[in-house]
Parts: sequence; C-alpha cells; structure tokens
Amino acid sequence: VTDIAIIVISADDSIMPQTREAISHAQAAGVPIVFAINKIDKAGADPDRIKNELSQMNFLVEEWGGKYQSQDISAKKGTNVDKLLEKVLLEAELLDLKANPHRRALGTVLEASLDKGRGYVTKILVENGTLRNGEPIIAGEFSGKVKAMFNERGKKIKAAGPATPVLVLGLPGAPQAGEKIKVAASEAEAKEIAAKRAQIIREQATRASKRISLEEIGRRLALGNFKELNLIVKGDVDGSIEALSDSLIKLSIDKVQVNVIHKAVGQIVDSDVMLASASDAIIIGFQVRPSITARKLAEKEGVEIKLYSIIYEAIEEVKAA
Repeated sequence: VTDIAIIVISADDSIMPQTREAISHAQAAGVPIVFAINKIDKAGADPDRIKNELSQMNFLVEEWGGKYQSQDISAKKGTNVDKLLEKVLLEAELLDLKANPHRRALGTVLEASLDKGRGYVTKILVENGTLRNGEPIIAGEFSGKVKAMFNERGKKIKAAGPATPVLVLGLPGAPQAGEKIKVAASEAEAKEIAAKRAQIIREQATRASKRISLEEIGRRLALGNFKELNLIVKGDVDGSIEALSDSLIKLSIDKVQVNVIHKAVGQIVDSDVMLASASDAIIIGFQVRPSITARKLAEKEGVEIKLYSIIYEAIEEVKAA
C-alpha cells in the first residue's frame, strides 16, 4: 500500500526485534526506506550506534556513504522533523509519484470491521482520484454506496483526495485488508462486478491454490517458472540461526537462488506467517514451534512451516527438494 516506509528507531537503545521485522517487511515489499532515528533529546542517545547496527544489517545510510536516507530527530520536541519530511519528499520526487484528483477514486482497504452502532466500517487509503459521498463503490466481493466518510480525526467529510486515509460507511460486508476499492459508473455496474468477483472467490475456494512448499519446488522447476526460494528462519538462539541461514543460502544453484528474507530468535508468530504469505516463502523453525494462532493462520494462508531439531536435517531436506 505504501510508497515509502519511514522506520522509526530509538537512539537511546539498540534496534529492537520488532523493528528488524518491520525492516524485513519493507524490504520484501520492495518499498524505499527512510530511517528516522528518534529520541536524540534523551540522555544516552547515540545515533551513530544505530547507524552502525544498520550497517551491520547491510543498510548503510547516506551520511556514511550509503544509499539510505536517515535523519536524527526528536519527535517530542520537533527537532529536525522538517528535515525528515524534506528527505521523504526527496524520495517521493525520485519515485515520480503522481495522482489525478479529477478521476474516479481508486484505493486499498486497510481494515474492515463490524461496528455495533454503524454497521460495517471500512478504513481505506485513497491512492488516486477523489472519493465522494453517495458514489457507488466496489471492494472485493462487496458493493455499495458511500453513506458517510470520516477522516483520521473522526471528523465527517464529503470528499477524500489522493493519499488520504478515510473511514467509509456503506459496504454490506467487510472486505479483506489489501483489497482494491474503486468507484463504479453506477450502482448496477458495481453490483455486477461484485457478483462476478464473488463467483471467482467461490471457484477459488473449491480448488486449493498451491503456495510454495518443499514438495512443490520440483513441480515448479519442471515447469521452468521457479527462480528463487524465499525462506524465513526462526530459532532458539542466534548462533543456530546464523549457522542454519548461512548453510541454506549456500544451497543456491544456477537455476534457483535461496534467500533468507527474515531471521530472528523466538517462537513462530502471526507476523512471520503474514510475511511468508506476502513473499511466497517457507518458514523454517529450529528448536521452536509456532504459536496456536500462527499455526491456524498458516493453514488459512497456505504457508508451509517446517520444524527441525537438527540443522543437518533441515539442510538435507531443503537440498533434496
């Protein structure tokens, strides 16, 4: 959904696992990253330590001769926030981002839920065009008319232009996050498109869509449409994770590149599954297990989780695939 990711890191601490995970998500999505090194007003703040940690993760900031924009800031005091915004605008300029506010709106669903008082509410980001009250809209398999819109402060608005997050009332259901939303020429057209989409969804549900798995690799290689294997590695200790990751990467051959897109200590959690789903990856767990919710989510998303207690077994099974 986003064009540029701003990763905020506290200058008075090390880079946290959650932050490393956010960086992995942005990198997997191919989104340009700007680092905001925050809390420089606090005692013990050391922005250079953070930049050094980033360099160890292969993210060298421009100040140190790299390609990544970064800015030391204090969000609390407002220090250098203007400079951060300038760097974000510079990235946007390089991306040549454009939108036409005069066309029918297009956007993406961020979240949808059932509100007891208002019915189904859908948070969307308008990415192009302008969304107005009363317009017929389609989001996934649902169609309706915009009954009301609210901005990020909860204030009622009549129109929302490009790059505007907005809460919309009027859809008869809750579309999934990531679904595209668009304005139709008429309510009849919106209903027709939504009905066709609902039919496609029903058909897809009857045949399991094949995500990547170790068993699937051979079939894809035979078809000639398999170029890289993305892996997420979770383990009980750093040493094991590094050893396993290095060994897996060395399995790369001319036909297939093996990429470890994320590695971390700890249990396999929901965010690991969602990253695997977004990047068509397999999750490798060494001496760790998935949480109950992560296991259920993996089943729903069709993500394969492979668990091992011996590094050699993990390497051999991936190699054999």
